[in-house]
Amino acid sequence: MKTVIAGLVGFCVATVTALLAGFAGGLTNNSAALAFALGGIAVFAAWSSLRDLPEGEPVRGWAAWGAVVAFALFALRAFCWLIYPQGCDLSFFSPNNLGDLSLHLNYIQYFANGAPFWPQNPIYAAASLHYPFGVDLFNSLLTLANVDLVRGLVWVGLLGALATGVMLWRWGGAFTLAGFLFNGGLAGFALFATGQFADFQDKVDWKCIPLALFVTQRGLLYAIPVGLALLWSWRARLLRSGRGLPLWIEVLLYSTLPIFHLHTFIFLSLLLGAWLLVPALQGAPAPRCKIVRLGLLSFAPASALIYALTGGFQSGGMIHFTRAWMGEKDGALRFWVENFGALPLVLAALLIWILRRRKRPETLELIALVVPSLLFFLITFRVMFAAWDWDNTKLMLWAYLAMLPALWAMLREEALWVRSAVCAALFFSGAVSMIGGLNASHAGFSLASREELTGLAAPLREIPVTATFACLPTYNHPLLLLGRKVVVGYDGHLMSHGIPYQARYADLESLLRGEQGWQKRAKQLGVDYLFWGDRERQKYGNATPWTETAPLIAEGSWGRIYDLRGLRSESANAREKTEIKR
Repeated sequence: MKTVIAGLVGFCVATVTALLAGFAGGLTNNSAALAFALGGIAVFAAWSSLRDLPEGEPVRGWAAWGAVVAFALFALRAFCWLIYPQGCDLSFFSPNNLGDLSLHLNYIQYFANGAPFWPQNPIYAAASLHYPFGVDLFNSLLTLANVDLVRGLVWVGLLGALATGVMLWRWGGAFTLAGFLFNGGLAGFALFATGQFADFQDKVDWKCIPLALFVTQRGLLYAIPVGLALLWSWRARLLRSGRGLPLWIEVLLYSTLPIFHLHTFIFLSLLLGAWLLVPALQGAPAPRCKIVRLGLLSFAPASALIYALTGGFQSGGMIHFTRAWMGEKDGALRFWVENFGALPLVLAALLIWILRRRKRPETLELIALVVPSLLFFLITFRVMFAAWDWDNTKLMLWAYLAMLPALWAMLREEALWVRSAVCAALFFSGAVSMIGGLNASHAGFSLASREELTGLAAPLREIPVTATFACLPTYNHPLLLLGRKVVVGYDGHLMSHGIPYQARYADLESLLRGEQGWQKRAKQLGVDYLFWGDRERQKYGNATPWTETAPLIAEGSWGRIYDLRGLRSESANAREKTEIKR
């Protein structure tokens, strides 16, 4: 655990250094070297501060080793084949990563190309970037250090999985490790009807956490081990009067979380707030002033990051209420049973068990973790913290993980057959989905042509990273994969990020169809260059009026690039002439 936390501190310091260096005009090889140097110093400082960290329980018994081996096999299968060359293509393994991986590739290359900070949104050039991009920023440092992009993605994935596995074990042992791997309801029981293993949970809303969230949401590679490290430390220091992490490490990891994963920061902040407000906790062993001190020390850096990520606290409109979450609209009882199976009944039993023991001193810790987490878990079915309702699972995940150690504390007092039956009810469906989502039947999916990317990369080196392109708005366009900024990107990403893109999307399509007034639209959209390839031709036809007025600056088997900056210059000249006449 000491090595993991020291590594997380170094990762954090290197990324924050890169963020600050970006304000000097964008990342360079020198700023990457500085970031890694300071990150290395931070690792040494953290290691020295953690010398007296208590040792965790060793792995004992077949069940514990089974959970550890299952997690290791998942990590190796999911991340060694995260992205890989396959023939002439660049391919990826998981169908859940269809759009997410290309978005992260765009961010990584965009930062490595030297985009100035605070960066504009590369998939929506009309606004600044409002996405927690910390892990992608770290990968861009690896790219600047001449680490192959694919290798960098694989190694960050594997090391993030290792850190997550260690912290899951330290937080709640084998039961929590299994709970993370095999969450589910009843969907997986379709195995008995089909006779085949498949990710049956992909068709419901409470999906397999490792496959649908951990592999696809790269911020969780850092946020889950950091969040669990903070929970472990707060439990030890605030609820048990024991020894947790040094305060400077807590403040560093907690205050910088927004740049890596905002949902994790929200959950941890609400949990700390509950510990301050709940009357039963006011007499806790750890005085409330410790929580207040942590909050005050973290307030300024966390607020600055949230301010930048939300465009000056302007993204609050994404928070909204709903009468029914996702598939719950089609029938509440069926939704809860199909998605969560035995979990609601087990959580109800846990709450009753805690209330019966409420006068015991050791129950205070259980109340502090379970009651706020369970309440927050229920709230997330009515209060949405993102434009896309399903993104609330990033918060449900944390409420679920926070309650797992308490669940095991209850089950540990039961007979072996009761524990076995409850574990089977909770984890069977998730185990089926996990095996089905990782088995050999998945041959991978093509993301891009390596020849196309190599051919297009050369002319793009002569074009500034700040230039805006007009092209077909799709998730895996080669311009995006090479880190370029476009007028409008994939609408699925724009919708989930809460961006009102529809008007610009319509203007872009009108421009690419070459409709009358296309020059005016190009000016309004701020287009610098227009990309025209097979994708654009197949969707918009052969009407290309810009070939008569705009210079062709690059051409290859990948397509053509036209320079539309002259249209904007003509517009400026026209305005100057009008002013002179006046």
